[in-house]
Amino acid sequence: MTFIWIAVILLGLLAIVDLVVGVSNDAVNFLNAAIGSRTAQRKFVYWIAAVGLLIGSLLSANMMEIARKGVINPSSFAFTELIVVFVAVMIVDIILIDGFNTLGFPTSTTIAVVFELMGGAMALSFIKKKQARIDGIDVEAMINTDKAFVILAGILLSIFLAFVVGIVVQFITRIIFSFNYQRRFKYLFAIVGGLSITAIVFMILKKGLGDTSIFDTYPWFEILVAYQQEILFGIFTLSTFVFLFFGLSFNIDIPRIVVLFGTFALAMSFAANDLVNFIGIPLAAIESFKEFIASGLSTPDNFSLDFMSEGVIRKDIFSDYTYTVIFTLSAIIMTVTLFRSKKARSVTETEVYLGRQSSGYERFEPSHLSRVIVRNFLHLHSMAIGLLPQKVVRFFDSRYQKADTAEARTVDGVIYFDTVRASVNLVVASILISLGTYMQFPLSTTFVVFMVAMGTSLADQAWGRESAVYRVSGVLSILGGWFFTACLAFIGAFIFTYIIWYGGWIAAIVSAALAATSLYLTKKYHQRKQEEKRILKEEYQDETDNNLDHLMDNGSDQIRQHLQEASKVFYLSLQGFIDEDVRQLHEAHNKALILDKFTRNSKSKFFYAYAKVTEEGIDSGHYFVQAFDYLTELVGCLTNITQPLYEHIENQHKGMTESQSADLQELLDEVTGYFNHIIHMEKEQNFDHLNEMVSKQSFLIGFQDTLRRNQIKRIQKGEGRTRVSILFMDILAETKNVLLYSINLLKAHRDFVNSCRSNN
Repeated sequence: MTFIWIAVILLGLLAIVDLVVGVSNDAVNFLNAAIGSRTAQRKFVYWIAAVGLLIGSLLSANMMEIARKGVINPSSFAFTELIVVFVAVMIVDIILIDGFNTLGFPTSTTIAVVFELMGGAMALSFIKKKQARIDGIDVEAMINTDKAFVILAGILLSIFLAFVVGIVVQFITRIIFSFNYQRRFKYLFAIVGGLSITAIVFMILKKGLGDTSIFDTYPWFEILVAYQQEILFGIFTLSTFVFLFFGLSFNIDIPRIVVLFGTFALAMSFAANDLVNFIGIPLAAIESFKEFIASGLSTPDNFSLDFMSEGVIRKDIFSDYTYTVIFTLSAIIMTVTLFRSKKARSVTETEVYLGRQSSGYERFEPSHLSRVIVRNFLHLHSMAIGLLPQKVVRFFDSRYQKADTAEARTVDGVIYFDTVRASVNLVVASILISLGTYMQFPLSTTFVVFMVAMGTSLADQAWGRESAVYRVSGVLSILGGWFFTACLAFIGAFIFTYIIWYGGWIAAIVSAALAATSLYLTKKYHQRKQEEKRILKEEYQDETDNNLDHLMDNGSDQIRQHLQEASKVFYLSLQGFIDEDVRQLHEAHNKALILDKFTRNSKSKFFYAYAKVTEEGIDSGHYFVQAFDYLTELVGCLTNITQPLYEHIENQHKGMTESQSADLQELLDEVTGYFNHIIHMEKEQNFDHLNEMVSKQSFLIGFQDTLRRNQIKRIQKGEGRTRVSILFMDILAETKNVLLYSINLLKAHRDFVNSCRSNN
């Protein structure tokens, strides 16, 4: 009984944590469209989603039965056995989903729970087989394998179907409305908007209100289903006339209204259907515990779980207000998570970035498969263009012309795609989800929403030649992550079930502590990554891009910040090598890689800005581009320094001799002081003492030449070690390049600032 009490309490606590972890990943399903198109301020979008979460939570009772008998057969388990499986499943679910949140990868919590239950049940069947010393236990009696495989097959089909439908619908929509749709198509937008609202309401009826116990308490809800065709026609007519009136009278953006309503609907659908993934298992355990106490039995091993087939929650949801309170509190926890979770933002940003209209910093590196896919697609595209009449090709091109491919800026952030694509994302996903429910075909909301968004991005030509390999690589990575989810969920639950079964309540507590430790470590890791993203994230200024003042102010700040970081990397690298501090060298190496990405990203951004500079500023802009060229080369030298030094110490090779360390320490002190003077000049933008810095540079180059000659003499005398001597010489060579590029950067930036001031 000690184990049962501890397990039930533990499951209650794990349910709260799993709610936070789960909604952090699944929130992208209903936030992606509104956040990416900046339909409204972020907080307003959150509040709309919160209302949907609250209503959906109260309608989730029917889905709670899935945790009881959807994947496993409770009657084949004893009470203790099922509790062991439930604890293992919850612990694995938290660790697994939080790992995906940390990486910013959207995944399916439904798939995770299904395969965790299968893994736990499979482990228990092996345990019972071993203990009973019989030839076999009928696994199918414990696990609904047929349903599990139907779910998997449905998900595979939904991935392909959602992607293709997203491409087709978005292509047709863009051909009709083009990118220049503002203040146009009032009548057509009203009709399409009415159809969109009707499709979303249809999803609400099917996913949110379909087949729930609310009909027993509130019979008038049943009217919505009984007369749904008439109601849907009325909603279409009413919404069309409302859109037409407001469109003609007030020029409202009809797709914006569709996106907001769709956000509410998908949030409600998510809560109604996916809340079971987070609290369904703990609720099933608590109900079982209540029934066991009421039975009066002394040992839980003999307690039958046949009662689970009766649907306790569905039957008592509105008569026992305890469940109402639980679901309401769940909605509140999910709402707070929306507002507070940084990991939820990371997951949302991943999907939004993969679908953004313009190119820029790309998170994913291209893979061989992504290159092959893009190459073949371009070949097919060229063939298709050749087969089509030129008039048709020119017409299609005209519909895809837009004034500016760069993201627009709002008070609350950056617009990554327009409201037309956002509304298509929501409407197509809603229709597919509704059809899946109507035909009783298992679909994953996460997979459908994500693949529709990727399909519309492709159809909108968001994946251009400059970004296609990166975006395709990102999509493939996330697709692989989905199958990785299923494998890890099954294996993890299998292992933890074994551990908890043989380790008892102590193993359960230790496993929960392991989950807590994992949450802490991933939080720290995520914070570090967020800091990197903060640096790498493109900063959009209020000034127009064709303004030289923008280049002078913002660009100068970027150069100064880069130099500060470069100075830090140089110091950490050489000091870490002198001290043989592998952690310091690892930090320096990571900072150098981040700085390299940041520099290249900034260079691309300012090159784009330079391309829009007016003719009067061409000469000034030339100096600025030159300065960034030198900065890029300087950072490349730092990367050439940090990587071999880190690998040398990481491989446990011998360090420098005392004379080498002394020489390198003196060089480090001199170069650090040199960097400090340059950074001060950049901060003040006062280049009057540039000649002094040139003299300082000449002195340092002569000094490092002296160090090189000293090292050659040591080698001739047989002093030092070959491997570290080569590294020492490489450091001197790269340091010389750093000194040369830094002065050239300073001169180019001086010429740029002086030229800008003379133009003003």
